[in-house]
Amino acid sequence: SSSTGAELLQCKLQSPRNHPFRTDVGGPVEILPFLYLGSAYHAARRDMLDTLGITALLNVSSDCPNHFEGHYQYKCIPVEDNHKADISSWFMEAIEYIDLVKDCHGRVLVHCQAGISRSATICLAYLMMKKRVKLEEAFEFVKQRRSIISPNFSFMGQLLQFESQVLATSCATEAASPSGTLRERGKLCRHSSLGWSLGSEPWEL
Repeated sequence: SSSTGAELLQCKLQSPRNHPFRTDVGGPVEILPFLYLGSAYHAARRDMLDTLGITALLNVSSDCPNHFEGHYQYKCIPVEDNHKADISSWFMEAIEYIDLVKDCHGRVLVHCQAGISRSATICLAYLMMKKRVKLEEAFEFVKQRRSIISPNFSFMGQLLQFESQVLATSCATEAASPSGTLRERGKLCRHSSLGWSLGSEPWEL
């Protein structure tokens, strides 16, 4: 008997090599000098990880294995890619982990199965929180680097809620600050012919 469309889609999602968007093409993409986004395929390629200087992995799934636990530092966020999953409850823990790796002068790969929804959501939350930018701006920035990102509808809703929290905190911080240094350093700047680039020294925030 023939497989249903849903079964075929699930099969493709479980196998990065067969994914219609070819999630394994190239290597993980650099979001910031210490933050990379990729798929389970990338997380299984020690040659890629070592070439990029990856020292830690943030596994945003409940079923992707940690292949090299004796070689890299790992943290797991056991979230499913569905509309019932509460990924926002993990945002701060994920952000703290990424900052911990950064502060140790390391580099972290954030991945899920396909590198499209769950791991992209975490990277978006990180940019929104640390750079104090809106979801739309963070999304365009990440999409310029990994064009196939597509957080599910529920995750986008959770990111929008997170945006309101982040911007409320940002406004309070700027109101108490005598200058606009935080705002300017956290800015994601668009250049007409160069795509998206970060404002000056954003990772020093």
